Amino acid sequence: MALKHCICLKDIPLFASVTPSSFHPICQAATKRYMRRGEILFHQGDKVDAVYLVKEGSFKMVRLTEEGQEVILQIASQGEIIGEAALFQEQCHPATAIALEDAKICHINRRLLEEIIKKTPDLAWQVIASLGSRLYATWEQMTELNTLTTREKVLSLLVRLAREHGEVCPEGTRIRFHLTQQEIASMVGASRVMVAQALKELITSNYLCREEKYYVLRDRCF
Repeated sequence: MALKHCICLKDIPLFASVTPSSFHPICQAATKRYMRRGEILFHQGDKVDAVYLVKEGSFKMVRLTEEGQEVILQIASQGEIIGEAALFQEQCHPATAIALEDAKICHINRRLLEEIIKKTPDLAWQVIASLGSRLYATWEQMTELNTLTTREKVLSLLVRLAREHGEVCPEGTRIRFHLTQQEIASMVGASRVMVAQALKELITSNYLCREEKYYVLRDRCF
């Protein structure tokens, strides 16, 4: 796979407060690479030996249950990190990371990053804030799964994705990556048939539309 050594990490929020002297070893240790849509970054059960930073593109975190069902736990996009929950502990990846679109990532050896964090209070605070934000988002999603109808779950998910991964277009806000009905079903905990019906109702009610393979949220959703 092709490498690109000119990718800079400094504009990723995690490193916003890191001084140049502390940032230098991070940049030196990072390995940069391109990934194509559908490529797997790591598999569920693989040993965590690196922390991944998404420079461009998006990844879905897919967990396979004991019953063989695929559940999408998270979408990680530009500026986000993957694997930070395993810092300072020996763990395996709880899910498989799959590129939703062409992406650029940097990965840093976990033990090296741990040593840098110990010496850099500002970076330690950024990591804590990132973990706290991730936990809060998980609580919100669990509340939605237990209280909303399928249509409400689908609309809430698409609105969240449009806010986090959207781009403005004449029809509203386009989610930048392609989502199948099965992927949406995996994220909201419903069957593909129920999700298909919910999407049809939302399109009929003019909450969203399709632009080729992408979903577009109308302005009335925000």
